[in-house]
Amino acid sequence: MAKEDVSEAVQSALASLEHAFDAALAVINAEPEPSQAYAGATELVETLRRLVEASGDQRALSAARIFDHEQMSLAGLADRIGVSKARAAQLIKTAKDAGTQRRDVRDEQADRGNR
Repeated sequence: MAKEDVSEAVQSALASLEHAFDAALAVINAEPEPSQAYAGATELVETLRRLVEASGDQRALSAARIFDHEQMSLAGLADRIGVSKARAAQLIKTAKDAGTQRRDVRDEQADRGNR
């Protein structure tokens, strides 16, 4: 996939996400029962929290891909992506932690499938 195609695909997906968010807000705001509206708003917040965490992990994994692919130093990565060297180190650590968690989940799922 070309660079422009990726950017367009991401922008399209994000537009769909924004549309879904607006639809969720409309449903919550239209709910006449305050307790149900609160429950819906709570579900929305929890879902968005998970999405923020996952997108942060994805950003870190993408930074680590650059780091590995271009075989650069942390200072080089920091310069390349426009962050401090300390932030670049944090991103690499987050990527390693996220990768470990993903492997652990896959291993656990595989273990359950073999039982």
